[in-house]
Amino acid sequence: MVFDSAADYAYDETSTNENGSASYEIFVRSFYDSDGDGIGDLHGVEEKLPYLAGLGVKTLWLMPIHPSPTYHGYDVTDYFNVNPDFGTLADFESLVSEARKLHIDIMIDLVLNHCSIRNQYFIDSYNDYLAGKTGEDSKADWFNWGFHDHLYNGTYYESYFDAGMPDFNLDSVGVKAEMSKIIKFWIDEGVAGFRLDGVYYYYRGVQDKNIAFLDWIKNTTKSFNPNIYLVGECWIADGALNPYFISKCDSFFRFGTATGGDTSLINLVKGYGRASNMAATIENNETVMRGKNANAYSSYFLSNHDQDRISKNFIAETNKAAASLYLLLPGTPFMYYGEEISLVGKRTLSPDDFSDVKRRLPMVWSGTDKTGECIFPEANRQDLNNTVQVTEGVTEKSLEPFSLLKHYKKVINVRNKYPFLKNGVFTSLCTALNTTEKSVMAYQIASGDDHIIVVHNFSNYNVQVTAPGTEIVDEINTSHRLPSLAGGLLTLGAFSTVVMK
Repeated sequence: MVFDSAADYAYDETSTNENGSASYEIFVRSFYDSDGDGIGDLHGVEEKLPYLAGLGVKTLWLMPIHPSPTYHGYDVTDYFNVNPDFGTLADFESLVSEARKLHIDIMIDLVLNHCSIRNQYFIDSYNDYLAGKTGEDSKADWFNWGFHDHLYNGTYYESYFDAGMPDFNLDSVGVKAEMSKIIKFWIDEGVAGFRLDGVYYYYRGVQDKNIAFLDWIKNTTKSFNPNIYLVGECWIADGALNPYFISKCDSFFRFGTATGGDTSLINLVKGYGRASNMAATIENNETVMRGKNANAYSSYFLSNHDQDRISKNFIAETNKAAASLYLLLPGTPFMYYGEEISLVGKRTLSPDDFSDVKRRLPMVWSGTDKTGECIFPEANRQDLNNTVQVTEGVTEKSLEPFSLLKHYKKVINVRNKYPFLKNGVFTSLCTALNTTEKSVMAYQIASGDDHIIVVHNFSNYNVQVTAPGTEIVDEINTSHRLPSLAGGLLTLGAFSTVVMK
């Protein structure tokens, strides 16, 4: 079946904020072009809502949608508007309205560490600083002048990432007042959550100050709507991240688990390390997190817009095993658009390569019908050829019985059956397997009287282990290989997963 009609699917009315279902990251510019100008837009996202609902997705994270001079949008010129490339505020409101009908939340990027050098905030601040203007009407202290990062008309200012992205002075009363207005504006527009960009750099890695500012953001959002959720981007190892959970921020992306060498999810599925070690790492992180904030939860993922796509790492059925792993962990899992069809995108070493563009290439909807397919994020960059991209898209993969796309839908729908996974307690059961196989993982996720036991086989051959449960309630196979349970022994096919009670 091709995922085209919302009528083909039934939807869980519980919001992602409550059930922790899959979230889907979208680079709007590359997702779907509804008006033929080659640029993805908000109407395009709206047109694809039935497809996303059919996957079982419950939250869409939209990368920056504000006006910006760059393709990526992380240097905002106007926080109260939509990039005209993507449409209008009315288009955004329409997207939110239609998404709600399918019980999908909209979460947007909230970029508070810095803005664009072309933002009027920065220009006014520069003029007020030079004029020595003070008082409530002055923006002189909105940025850190005299901080020797970059020069603007002969005056130094703080700008960690890029000369075109000056850092806000987050201690400024005026800045906080304006940010409060920005937050309220988008809550009023209907967003259900914010992805907080670059939280580690709010105060250049000063943990206590970063946490205090995160608390301010959460208190501010709660004052407008107590149900708004926050997911922080804090790109550090898990051990360094864990202290951040003392903040009121609801969740953080687990970069360490996604990219942390032999203990990463990707390398585990590739055959490096032991599954039992990975399970122990996750259990420890989850335990430490809950000790700091009982209501916090982890956000697991395989890759995002700043990283090489996972298709670089996997071949054949290992893609499916990786999906089964991270989509059945506690907390909230985040997919990157195109992940479900093995979309290609990776950094190269070419001297003229704009590496992050290559990681944000157009979604492929069909191998033959190019309706809605976007051009490259920057039309004048002809070096970004697409000849190595996948040749089949959503249309073809929807019809393929054992496609990766069908696998994602299966796993997400299994996850959606167990809403307690978001806040459930993770316990490794690897020792109960009584096996020397390093590629078999077993764990329990429990909340009150509810629990499931998940067993994964990441090897390319069948395995037999002592069953950690008494009943198989869900099977996630990568082909026709079926599991069996007899005499207290569980047999799993290659790269397959079972859910047990």
